[in-house]
Amino acid sequence: MNNYADRYHELSDLSNERNEVIMSKIKLWTTQDQRALKELEANGVYRVNLRSITKKYDSCSDIYLHAYRWFSKAANNVVPKPEGVEFPVWAALEKELTFGLIEGQVRFELEVDSEKVLIFDSGKWDYILNYWYIPKDSKDMEEFGKKLEVNGIRNKSQVYLTNFYPILKREVEKSWERLFDPNIKISGQDQATLWEIRSEWIKDVTYPMQK
Repeated sequence: MNNYADRYHELSDLSNERNEVIMSKIKLWTTQDQRALKELEANGVYRVNLRSITKKYDSCSDIYLHAYRWFSKAANNVVPKPEGVEFPVWAALEKELTFGLIEGQVRFELEVDSEKVLIFDSGKWDYILNYWYIPKDSKDMEEFGKKLEVNGIRNKSQVYLTNFYPILKREVEKSWERLFDPNIKISGQDQATLWEIRSEWIKDVTYPMQK
């Protein structure tokens, strides 16, 4: 698993599209429940826990939790987690890409050491949330598609969500490591994660507009 970190940093240094990774600081924006602000005021740090995810996904949380747990384990080999952290905080690289604020939420503008931030193509994360195979390229996608056809699989998620295709299931999970390869794109839109928010990183806080 340690090859995640080596491969990620090697490719990041080579990629012109990832110059922000080698900068000393990076700006991020993240929308959170106001509970995050209260925790920051009380403790100086905010971290996502299991309750946050179950609240976000409600009845579907069991399905998504497996993907989040995979991410936490794999991402830890790229950007190590502080002790006690369960899950990452999701953030945008541009303010315009954050979710609109609703009552009970706040938006943080952060300035963080780039070494604490993991940046990747958001389309690849969507593939993981759907339990899909992340292809290396169009040829690889076509070849994996043929494997699905041979096995009579129409719903791509079923490869992972059932126990009927163990070999293909291993291929799917192995392909998720490509999340950390900056040269493989699905959407072309990057997003970021970090393991926590610290009060000293906050540059601005935005509240919902009052009606």
